[in-house]
Amino acid sequence: MTAEPETWRRDGRWATVWPTGRRSVAAQHTAGGYPPVPPHAGGAVSPEVAAYAVAIYSQAGDTVCDPDCGPGTVVAEAVRARRHAVGISRDPDGWEAARAALTAVKAQGAPGDGMILDELPDRRSWTGLGPIDLVLTAIGPPDDPADPGGPAGARLRARLASYRDLPRPGGHLVVVAAYHVAGVDLASEVAAAGRDVGWRPVQRCVALTAVPYTRVLGTARPPARARAYPVHQDVIIFRRDGGRAREPRTPDPPPLAPAPHAALDSVTSDRSAA
Repeated sequence: MTAEPETWRRDGRWATVWPTGRRSVAAQHTAGGYPPVPPHAGGAVSPEVAAYAVAIYSQAGDTVCDPDCGPGTVVAEAVRARRHAVGISRDPDGWEAARAALTAVKAQGAPGDGMILDELPDRRSWTGLGPIDLVLTAIGPPDDPADPGGPAGARLRARLASYRDLPRPGGHLVVVAAYHVAGVDLASEVAAAGRDVGWRPVQRCVALTAVPYTRVLGTARPPARARAYPVHQDVIIFRRDGGRAREPRTPDPPPLAPAPHAALDSVTSDRSAA
């Protein structure tokens, strides 16, 4: 990491909270028609986090790319939001899953369009949908935090460097990182690696991934040795130098879901009245 003054730390927008945890991740996947995932999975972009990032850092008609698209959540949410979407998955099973997610949202009437590729395009082969305005992807926990070649080291820098030519000048790269997994502050490692390979970090956010109700989190009665689950992910936003950057737009928050205990109180009141 360079020793240059980190001016982004003096930006009041650097520490913000995204209201993306009003439903559990499992409930979001069910509502969106996605395959079920573990409710506390930290290495993927949840539908609400993807939709929120797309709304802030792109506009209708823009192109959004996930260069490691996993189950295709980013692609699907971008298409729902009237964006062009490009997903990339080198894993055949992942390609099939992402393609299925894209096909499903198109069948539901999503107005955007998209494609799933099996490798990063280069300047000679790129025949996509035009300049990319937003690169949005997730970086999961390292397989071995002690491995110096893991995501905290050379591999992470190489991965972020491979995204450098994807966005247009002034475009954004948004990285969703799992929070403090296995003692590793992954978000800080991502910010440092991004700066090392030429990205300019402009904002750091917290994206909620769960509602703060133990019943929804599946731990209605904590056992003798209660387990703690992370309820947010860190989000690092970079900008590519050159060109004119758009100011991020804050979308309207989704309607607040009722707390589980409020629903139980309502049922109890109805029974008492009966």
